Amino acid sequence: MNHAIQGAQGRPALDILDVNPAQPDAEPWEYGVIWRGVDEIRIALGDAHWYGQGGLGHQQWPLEKIAQYPAPFTTSDNGATGLLGMLEPLWISSGGFGVWVEGDRMETSFNAPLHGEPPAHSFDAPAPLDQRPPLAAGRETDGALTIRGDGLTIRFFALDSARAVVEAFWRQIEISDPPPDYLFERPLWTTWARFKNDISHHLILDHVQSMQQLGFEGSVFGIDAKWQRAFGDTRFDPARFPNPRHTIRMLHELGMAVTLWCVPFFNADSMHYQTAIDEGYAIKREDGSPYIGRWWEGEAVFLDVTNPDALEWHMGRLERLAGQVGVDGFKFDAGEGMFYDIPGTVRHDGGAPNTASTTYIRGAAAHYPWSDSRAAWRSQAFPMLFRQWDKSSVWGFDNGLASCITQAMTLNLLGYPYSFPDMIGGNQYFDQKVTAELMIRWTQAVAPMPIIQFSLAPWDYGGECAEICAQYADLHRQVAAQTIKLARQRVPLVRPLWWLAPHDEDALTCADEYLIGDDLLVAPVIVEGARSRDIYLPPGTWQSGWDPSEVHEGGQWLRDYPAPLNVLPLFERAESSE
Repeated sequence: MNHAIQGAQGRPALDILDVNPAQPDAEPWEYGVIWRGVDEIRIALGDAHWYGQGGLGHQQWPLEKIAQYPAPFTTSDNGATGLLGMLEPLWISSGGFGVWVEGDRMETSFNAPLHGEPPAHSFDAPAPLDQRPPLAAGRETDGALTIRGDGLTIRFFALDSARAVVEAFWRQIEISDPPPDYLFERPLWTTWARFKNDISHHLILDHVQSMQQLGFEGSVFGIDAKWQRAFGDTRFDPARFPNPRHTIRMLHELGMAVTLWCVPFFNADSMHYQTAIDEGYAIKREDGSPYIGRWWEGEAVFLDVTNPDALEWHMGRLERLAGQVGVDGFKFDAGEGMFYDIPGTVRHDGGAPNTASTTYIRGAAAHYPWSDSRAAWRSQAFPMLFRQWDKSSVWGFDNGLASCITQAMTLNLLGYPYSFPDMIGGNQYFDQKVTAELMIRWTQAVAPMPIIQFSLAPWDYGGECAEICAQYADLHRQVAAQTIKLARQRVPLVRPLWWLAPHDEDALTCADEYLIGDDLLVAPVIVEGARSRDIYLPPGTWQSGWDPSEVHEGGQWLRDYPAPLNVLPLFERAESSE
């Protein structure tokens, strides 16, 4: 058998290096060919550029820049090989090919290193994010996408460009209706990065009042951990929130909807710990005893989200709490398949760990639409805001500012236009310290995106920082009308430059610019200390978003383009197609 998938007319074929069985069942479909019954396949990356797959700790662009070790393709919290909580088994080639795998359980590698092993990694001693996955440069790699499973079905797209593949993929899946307009118009806010577990009624109210006095708007205020006494409780800690209904009412009066952080875990001191065990709502060991698992706040029993009775019980407790205090929704944290991929345990559905993510988010969205989640597996149809994984307070593609751009483009290609780039400035974990410059450049970089979220207070970094960040929060509001119009068309909102120039090498490799629709080009500064940058303009006529008299023809680089600290380079396309 000739192991190749023929490309569109005049395009090179996609080389299949190996496949088992050697002659899988094959049939044509409107966009290419379907192979059924595949147990293992190796696909040459060739000279093309690649995109897709989902969230990575080290979110390089294009994908061939990284060397990803073999691992279960499972939604993960801070995964050992870089995989994060939002995944889709779709790989997109600049040559016009797409590789889309049906099924929920598989192992993959991408451009895997030929030598060495992944760095040691654990909750207590995480491997550096720039090694999850490591860069391919300077390494011997296999130059292949490898997929292993049990009788997998693989749909191959064979079209004329990466854009054509994305558009065809979007026609195969269901995309949720867009969220309410106010979620596009005003930033989300949350307590987490600024306060961590040290929150109270007075801290929250002071924060919101300062925010509004300094000219910042807000749509949703998220009360994160630790509003409850014990992790897993569904009642407020009376020492921190003596009258939670009053707290929520005051936030409502300040114009904010309110959400509460929650997880599907119950620590031993939680009010629901024993009930989850006694009623069979927790994951069990094979001998029937409760499984005590580990998450980032210690040991707990894990809700079996694949058990309909358990999930309804959990949602019922949240609904009761919401009725008591008046909250509008929840931040459904965790839920990644890795928490359900535990040897020696039994779950209700007995299926692949990824199905737990789908079931959890489907249930959450049914009860509280347009809450937010950081886990997703085949979840594009659910009315949920999807949050990129917790960002580090650093500048780079290693889960820092730069990765907000590459991950936003990736998730939009995969059918998640209502995703957002976590918290501006990152989470300030460990010894990371945000500066005024990082806060300003981060705000500028994400301001035109459809949904943004603050937590760290810009005013904590000085008056200039507060003033500039407020200006760009207002820019977000100005762009919202365009974003809302696009969202109603069911199209990717954050797009790579190659959306307009699918065979342009500079556009195909540009990792630090993005488009909103076809007509707004954003070129953030993502290098510390920089006051200028090189900008690539794809074909077309572009005018400065700040000075309409400044006009440039596309298909060229603008070298050393000025970008002082208060300026985000923006360009609008003079001729509009949408």
